Amino acid sequence: MKKLTYIIMAGMVAILYACGDSANNNNAGTINARASLPDSLKFTALGYKVVTLSINKKLGTMSTLYGNKQALDNAIAGADDVKAGEAFALITWKQQDDDRWFGAKIPGNLQSVEMIKTAADASGKVAIAYTHLEGKNLSPIADTLHNAERIKYIFDQKPSVMP
Repeated sequence: MKKLTYIIMAGMVAILYACGDSANNNNAGTINARASLPDSLKFTALGYKVVTLSINKKLGTMSTLYGNKQALDNAIAGADDVKAGEAFALITWKQQDDDRWFGAKIPGNLQSVEMIKTAADASGKVAIAYTHLEGKNLSPIADTLHNAERIKYIFDQKPSVMP
């Protein structure tokens, strides 16, 4: 019985020592600066909500699609048509290993921000404005070759089911 008590106590000490080892977890509670959006984007002020998330294992990237209330409501309703007043932002990061969780991946360097805003023109037709920014400094991309393809990709995303 005494032997069992010592074994249990030794096990508890080992667990407490492992939990208290801050040398392996010295980044706990810090902000992931590599994945942070530049202040110049003023993203928080937009008040967007998460629409869906995706991972591209082949490219080693992860993306989050955000939308304003109207965009999110239309996506949840499964609306096939684009309505004026919708706004989306697709943010893509390179994946990196998580130092705290073995095998886990977290956002790394910011890769790109793609933004879509819709508005009604004078005739009432919905016009779509698309902006593509790349890199940590969010440099505008002038190449418009794949814009229609990217706009379709963003509008085709299905919303995640959230409580």
